[in-house]
Amino acid sequence: MSRAADSGETALRPYWERIATEWGAGDPLGAVCYPGMPVWFNRFHARSQVRAIERMLAGIELRGRRCLDVGCGSGRWTRWLAERGARASGVDPTAAMLEVARRAWPEGDLRQMSATRLEFEDGFFDLVTSVTVVQHLEPEEQAAAAAEMARVLRPGGDLLVLDLIDARDPGRIVFPRTPEGWIALYRAQGLSLQRWIGQDFAPLLRLPAALLSSERARGSATEVAAPTILERLAGSRLLQLALRPVIAASHPLELASERLLPPRWARHGCFLFEKAGRETVYFR
Repeated sequence: MSRAADSGETALRPYWERIATEWGAGDPLGAVCYPGMPVWFNRFHARSQVRAIERMLAGIELRGRRCLDVGCGSGRWTRWLAERGARASGVDPTAAMLEVARRAWPEGDLRQMSATRLEFEDGFFDLVTSVTVVQHLEPEEQAAAAAEMARVLRPGGDLLVLDLIDARDPGRIVFPRTPEGWIALYRAQGLSLQRWIGQDFAPLLRLPAALLSSERARGSATEVAAPTILERLAGSRLLQLALRPVIAASHPLELASERLLPPRWARHGCFLFEKAGRETVYFR
């Protein structure tokens, strides 16, 4: 295990502190989705995430249950759980983002801590969620985060994670795994897969990105890399205007993709695991 993961720190925390400071106050959704992109762009992706989470947690009782949102950012999923009656807590390593979350939800239980060192007792939570968080940890830190989330989950409890499965994704500071890779990561911690689905197919967006991103921008927080296609779009008002009809057309196309396309064609996978549960795999 890396020194950062062992200490509870993550190597990329300075990067996320900067993102939170620059974007958290003015655009909380952008800070946790795509900084610098218009609200309508980020809402498209956020709505797709909501559909995936609602679909995965359908049938799971939330009212009165202890739930932990790991990497809560602006607190949108922590509030979502609380609105459904859960006793929800959110944790995030970035002080600037927690300030944003506390302004939106002053009465909420929001604490500063890393996914790689959760300061809760073993088996404390009925449900743990983590949405597009573990993908931003380096591989050794991903293993540490998986171990911690499994540790604080009670036997029979559920873990929901949504992370990047597209190995060709050109995003900066992302470390994706194949669906089998994510499943193996959590299975090693004694968690059994209940089901998984694809999220964020967005074919009208992903094809141009694949064609225009000639150099991958993945790397450490201090590494200089070529700008991603989204970073180029964020810097050009004209390109953003050209993108708007694409997003308008993508809303109905995304709904159809979620119903018809194989889940591994998606950009993200949404996985539901159970601690000490029976393994049953459902792809749609």
